[in-house]
Amino acid sequence: MKQTLRKRVVVFLFTATYATTACCQCRYCESYENFTADQWTEIDTIYVKHHSKSRQFWIGGNDYGLSTGEKATDKYLKKNAFVVMQGDTLYVNCQNLRFEGTRFGNGFVRAIRIGNRSLLIVNRLIGKKAMNRAQVGMMFGAIGTAISVNDNLKQQVCYVISKGANDKGVIDIRLIDDHLMELMLEGHDDLKLEYLSEQDDSKRQLATRVVPLLERAGIIKSPKILGSGF
Repeated sequence: MKQTLRKRVVVFLFTATYATTACCQCRYCESYENFTADQWTEIDTIYVKHHSKSRQFWIGGNDYGLSTGEKATDKYLKKNAFVVMQGDTLYVNCQNLRFEGTRFGNGFVRAIRIGNRSLLIVNRLIGKKAMNRAQVGMMFGAIGTAISVNDNLKQQVCYVISKGANDKGVIDIRLIDDHLMELMLEGHDDLKLEYLSEQDDSKRQLATRVVPLLERAGIIKSPKILGSGF
């Protein structure tokens, strides 16, 4: 009786910690190719834990941590899963993603489909621009560096995943910049002008600006990728 009660308490604490209920439709794809071919592997349960911005700052992780409650399965997903689905929500594994040779770190981020072959994710700005800001911060010591890195965490931008891993297991992704936005908003001149009306390119390319425009253009179906409250 005591052992049964103890198990119930452990299950309750685990569920409370992750603030997520079990989902009957949980599955994953090991690769981009499996995703585009709609080849999924079913799993029983996925718990989702949201990481605070402070944790992301100090640990270098991404928005979410996923768990099944089984260490072996968790380890496998962390290493081998390309994308995980809980219900109708997609989570992309950031471990192998690269932009301009820079990695995002471990963990998962939410994603939304663009057509049948691409995924859009929102994450912090990395790459050459982020590196330049960090170098400027170094000129002002540890406090300046911390401020510049924290600023990059706030600079949430959009990236597109539209191809699989190379022979080293790395997935190169694209930033949705002015050029890509022009292509994506083809035929939507009003939205294109609205996008370009912001003169500051660092503000123009923010996800809070890009995602609503893509939704209004009918390119994506849901803006729920933005923010941590979804």
